[in-house]
Amino acid sequence: MLINDMCRLFGANGAVQLMNGKASTLNKSSVSKAQMAEFLYSAFYILENWCLPLMSDATTQIKELQSEKIADQKQIIKLQQDLIAKKDEELGNVTKTVEAGMKSYSSVLQQSCTSALSPKNIAAAVKEVAKDEDRSKELVVFGVAEEEGERVTSTVTTILEQLDEKPQVKQCRRIGQQSNGAVRPIIFSVRSPDVVHQILKKCKQLREIEGYRNIYISPNRTREERIARQKLVSELKKKRLGDQKSRYFIRKGEIVKVAQSPED
Repeated sequence: MLINDMCRLFGANGAVQLMNGKASTLNKSSVSKAQMAEFLYSAFYILENWCLPLMSDATTQIKELQSEKIADQKQIIKLQQDLIAKKDEELGNVTKTVEAGMKSYSSVLQQSCTSALSPKNIAAAVKEVAKDEDRSKELVVFGVAEEEGERVTSTVTTILEQLDEKPQVKQCRRIGQQSNGAVRPIIFSVRSPDVVHQILKKCKQLREIEGYRNIYISPNRTREERIARQKLVSELKKKRLGDQKSRYFIRKGEIVKVAQSPED
């Protein structure tokens, strides 16, 4: 029966027993109005005194649980909002820091570019590039004795002919201040750096030619390059004196060692 189920659900076991007793009376073939009235009175009494209070308590508990759930959800939402606000604040601080750094970098970069791109610096850079370009086409000859009224272009042409090279020699002249006992080198230019490279590959042949053994041809190096070359040559001489069983020579700015074979 529905009333029994409700009583059992709300823990009213006494009411269940009472209703079962009343129901047994109704199972008879003839039921008087008085018995029916007593049964209904008992049913309403149970509903009013046991079931309805319990249902009211249950409703109150449900409302309390719902209120607690709503409060928890509000707290969660507030914590989420606080977290978002904190993240926004941190992001804002990072953005300000980055913007400040970018402004500082931009300012420094602008000043550097303005300084680097000034007409004076541009002219100096172009001049330096032009010097390097000219220097790559130039050679310097050492060990050619100076003579009164000499024609250095003709002298250089003759030296190059010993190497089977006949380039067009341009801007040929002595360099340095003239002094007693000092032989000034000769500088000249050719058509391209390739011609310079070709001559430098053959210039060692002059050591084997009578009358040209003391003549030396080198690239037109900068002051820094000349200092570095002098140090390299000095180190080369020391290695040759300290180890005469091996051969040492300079290749691409480095000293290279080659062990001599027993037949050498």
